[in-house]
Amino acid sequence: MFDPAELCCTPRPEMNPTEIYDALSKIVEASFDADEFPFSFAEATDASQAAISKLRNGSTNKSDLPGGVLFGKRFHYAPAPTGKSDTTLEQLRVSKKTKSAKPAILLATDGEMIAAEHTASGETLHCAFKELGDQFGFFLPAAGKERYRAVEENPVDVKATGKLAKLYDALIRANPDWGTDARRHEMNQLMMRLIFCMFAEDVGIFPEQQFSRLIFTYADDKGEEAHKVLIAAFQAMNLPRHKRTGLPAWTSELDYVNGGLFAGAIDAPKFDAAAFRYLREACGLDWRDINPDIFGSMIQSVADPKQRSELGMHYTSVPNIMKVIGPLFLDDLDAEIHKGWDRARALQQTLGRMSHIRVFDPACGSGNFLVVSYRELRARETRIMQRLEEIDGRNAMGTSEMFSRIKIDNFYGIEISDFAAETAKLALFIAEYQANANFKTVFGRCPAALPLRDAARIHTGNALRLNWQEVCPLPAANEDVFIVGNPPFVGTTYRSALQKKDFNAVFDDLVENSGRLDFSACWMFLASNYVRKSRAKSALITTSSTVQGSAVGPLWKVALTPPVKIIFCHRPFKWRNNATKNAAVECVIVGLSSQKEEFAYIYDGEHRKKCSHINAYLLDSSDVFIDSRRESIFGLPSMGPGNFPYDFGHLILSPVERNILIAANPTAERFIFKFVGSREVIHDIDRYCLWIDDIDLEHARSISEINDRIQRVFKDRSSSSDVGTNRLSSRPHQFREHNAPASHMILVPRTSSERRDYLPVALASGRVVSSDNNQVLYDAPEWCIALIASRLHLVWIGTVCGRLESRFRYSNTLGWNTFPVPKFTDEQLEALSASARRILKCRYSHYPKTIADLYDPDKMPDDLRAVHKENDDLLESMYIGRPFRNDTERLETLFKLYAAKIKTLETASKKKKA
Repeated sequence: MFDPAELCCTPRPEMNPTEIYDALSKIVEASFDADEFPFSFAEATDASQAAISKLRNGSTNKSDLPGGVLFGKRFHYAPAPTGKSDTTLEQLRVSKKTKSAKPAILLATDGEMIAAEHTASGETLHCAFKELGDQFGFFLPAAGKERYRAVEENPVDVKATGKLAKLYDALIRANPDWGTDARRHEMNQLMMRLIFCMFAEDVGIFPEQQFSRLIFTYADDKGEEAHKVLIAAFQAMNLPRHKRTGLPAWTSELDYVNGGLFAGAIDAPKFDAAAFRYLREACGLDWRDINPDIFGSMIQSVADPKQRSELGMHYTSVPNIMKVIGPLFLDDLDAEIHKGWDRARALQQTLGRMSHIRVFDPACGSGNFLVVSYRELRARETRIMQRLEEIDGRNAMGTSEMFSRIKIDNFYGIEISDFAAETAKLALFIAEYQANANFKTVFGRCPAALPLRDAARIHTGNALRLNWQEVCPLPAANEDVFIVGNPPFVGTTYRSALQKKDFNAVFDDLVENSGRLDFSACWMFLASNYVRKSRAKSALITTSSTVQGSAVGPLWKVALTPPVKIIFCHRPFKWRNNATKNAAVECVIVGLSSQKEEFAYIYDGEHRKKCSHINAYLLDSSDVFIDSRRESIFGLPSMGPGNFPYDFGHLILSPVERNILIAANPTAERFIFKFVGSREVIHDIDRYCLWIDDIDLEHARSISEINDRIQRVFKDRSSSSDVGTNRLSSRPHQFREHNAPASHMILVPRTSSERRDYLPVALASGRVVSSDNNQVLYDAPEWCIALIASRLHLVWIGTVCGRLESRFRYSNTLGWNTFPVPKFTDEQLEALSASARRILKCRYSHYPKTIADLYDPDKMPDDLRAVHKENDDLLESMYIGRPFRNDTERLETLFKLYAAKIKTLETASKKKKA
């Protein structure tokens, strides 16, 4: 969070991590000044000058430590006596102001050493003051950014990306035509070629500093001839030495590269002094330690200044990639290696199988999945080869000259962004070189680095329009193809016009009600088609919406037609790219195969369950699809949405407007009811509305203020272009619906936070009107509250109703009308009613705390948690005679009850027709 003082400042571009790195690095170049340091640190972590000014004059500095600076939610700093940074950090920890403000970072330094801590996690940092810049990742929370461990541990990725971004921008400024669509591919290729050359001369593919020495020797000091030198160098690297004609003599030093990196048209933009300086700075970095799986993601943002503020943050982490490729193929390989560990022939067969593995990512971006898959396969190959040497050193690998059989041309991808596609190719080049270098460390030999022999098969194009079989041919009998990836998540509301056309082209008339699906479902559907035609397997990350709610039937009734089935899955988990403003999304991973599998596996957090079948809701249960129902199939009371105003705001009153109206016309109070939607129920917000029965209309109109409001409703409804709204002009004194209870109603907000352990539910009197943002049970028995407030109902709603982003989205037709309940006895219903009363009574004892306050999982009162636990135990014992062990058991039991009910209804329907 940012200091409130910043909100009034003129909007300015948000600093990206590379800029924060640079700014922190500059702090240590100057002499340490304990008084000035916190303001320099604030500026380096993206604070505005206005906020820093207020901090300096003390108006916003609330520190209670000598010389300390507390900057809102950002950081709390205190100067340390020499050698006492750790002691001062402890003072910051116990500070009353720290405990009340809860800043992201605690920071103490004596100018020699730094001691810092993340208040949220308690993780600490102890480093030399001069390392402040290199530790920028630790301090990102002080700038309102999520900590990004991967680049923090390897800051060369961020440094390099920042230099490349500056070079890219400078070249576009000097050559505007190179920023147009017509030349964008050439510009992207130029950047990839430069990166390869800088990497190559630092790791030994080229002689040390060969590329940069030649460029800066044969280009003039200002760089005016740099483009000619680069063109000559790239042309030379594209040709064997004996075929080079008409090139400058100095290019003879350069090796033939091949691999497609320098193929095609070769051109370069002109360099001005600034661009040439940035090129020199980029060449001056040490490129040996870049991580291809991270770096690829980061340099995607080089070509798009809009992404700069979150540079390097849109990154699929290695742990999440392993959730995909582990169960898909690596775990089987590991089991195979373990089984054949003492048998050379078995291990050699495994090596042979690995050489025929192809990995295909149809939404590959900068190649993260492909790079990690390649690296993991190479690591296993090395292990096997080491073991073969132990077993039989004389002929361990069949031939003493054998190197890796895993080729990068076995790695396929589709990417719509040209720059990202080029990045993916480069990332795999780098991953191959690093794997070969590791091979040499182990075995003392590796293939010659040049010429490059293979290139990844990355296709630039629209994956939803291309034929996947043409990009990555179906596997032969001795081959395995594994489809992996993280397709883009885009809900219906946020799709571009092109994405809508692509979406419709994929589903066409093949899938009914496909409009409910997330954009990522296109890749799930196409992967299913590919798998159905071959012995390939697929595992993609997608939003949990594809396995929840009304989207389940449209997608999976088609995608899971035999022989395709789910062979493993990861149940919903939070997905968050570490970007400042990126909302958490609930994701799942679904693995598909058309081959016979002995078992299937469900991963839920840290737990793995072996089962025989996984259904479309990612449960160990039969294939049932929950369809909307107009009435409860289990005999529960009728539930429906509240009242939709369609009043253009004229029938709604704020508390102030209500009081003014009653003060002027006391008789108006009979027409003013409390008006509640989801927010009002959860946060106990006061809002009111005019509620006028037809029989009271004449009386209501006699009050001028009310009559004026009715007239305004009539005018706005009459002039609306919507036919339905026009019809409502015949009764301008009422909402579209006019539903009210006789005595009470039970309210269930339609959307609520996923953080709560229980769904919000409230009991309201007859003088309360519910908006359509609640589902309502009018005059229903109290035991309904016990059902809705149970853990059992929450997990059902979360699974069958779907979610809005990650929030619960309550549906009466999908959630309540399908909710499976046993046949309760009168005694059980009375016990549930008593339990509901205990929950409500416990809530009232904490008044004025709201539902939002009481059900915050970190602050929920013990007595309220206890009565909910009693309610859960009571209800669940009515299902299976005891409380359920976990949510998975709850869902599996509910699905069995639902499946049995559907079977009974279908049997009854058939008998009726007969």
